[in-house]
Amino acid sequence: MAKQIEEGELALYKYNKIRYSFVSLDAGDQQILTSDPWSFLSSDLQLRLNNTRGNNRKKIERAMYYAGLAEDFYKAAGVSPLPAKGALLYYGMLDLVKCFLSLNDVPLESTHEHHGLVLPVAKEQTVEVKGKMREAVNIFYEFTRLLGKPVRLVHEVRLEQAMSHIPEVHSIYTSLGHRSKRKLLPVDIEFQVNKARDKLFTEVIYQKEQEAKVEVDKFLKGERKKYFKEGYPRDKKVVFRAAKRKSFSQENIHRIYKNILADYQKLDIVPILTNKGYRYYVDLRPGDLPQLSYSLLAMFYLGSAARYRPSEIKSLFEGALRPLVSEFVSLAPKQFLYQMVSITTKNECVIPFAAI
Repeated sequence: MAKQIEEGELALYKYNKIRYSFVSLDAGDQQILTSDPWSFLSSDLQLRLNNTRGNNRKKIERAMYYAGLAEDFYKAAGVSPLPAKGALLYYGMLDLVKCFLSLNDVPLESTHEHHGLVLPVAKEQTVEVKGKMREAVNIFYEFTRLLGKPVRLVHEVRLEQAMSHIPEVHSIYTSLGHRSKRKLLPVDIEFQVNKARDKLFTEVIYQKEQEAKVEVDKFLKGERKKYFKEGYPRDKKVVFRAAKRKSFSQENIHRIYKNILADYQKLDIVPILTNKGYRYYVDLRPGDLPQLSYSLLAMFYLGSAARYRPSEIKSLFEGALRPLVSEFVSLAPKQFLYQMVSITTKNECVIPFAAI
């Protein structure tokens, strides 16, 4: 006889719900509501600077410089049309990345720096991704490494392919016929405890109706197949539970929680910022690179093609990809900004509802 599945209850820490986050938080940490992520990033860096002495001070000062430069590029892009807007947004996004890299001990300013991305000759709407470099700091490679999916080999990525891995444009990507069925499965992720409240585990839940819209047969693949088992049944929902429960106490709850968040980094969970906070999706056909890096790569293409490939960029804006590019330029920079500020400050930053 199969063992009965124990019903869990929502996990709390000091009366606050323990939530899933793409940011490495402490258990029970709440979201930061900010309509001005630039100011929040600046104040966070200033606070770090005030509490730092010695060699670490220089990397924080460098991070502050890049954060300010990124803001200036974003503001300039806000009053510029395409194709110039693409170039300005790329440099804004690049400087957000360099702010993040500086705080994570990537040796900027000490040697040659390379974007890590190039437009290959005689190939349209394509970006070549470089691997680790011996005599230069590869910005794109270091970014993907810190996000947990480093570039393995030199390879090429088509613009349309990169767009397919950017969550915020996935809906229009599918609606325009680039994919027959959605690959992003909307899920709820709950932290739960057992009846004795000494074991912490997660359940991933999605609506049964998604079976007609999304390739749900790919959910139990790869790392997810090893990580999950059947969860406690719910009406009109599909539930998977972490196969292993984690023993915890009030003394080690933050460490155990962060360990679980680290486990989830391997499960292809991607966020989209909405007016109600972050919504999470399982990417059932993930790319070889982290999802944020595809946004940087696509914007690199738009910015570089605007400067070096006038005929190609003209053809792009007159072709079938124009609606997708317009949606990407409209949505991706703000998503990128909020997510980068979140992982840089280690706070989950969201847009206040009143600011929508």
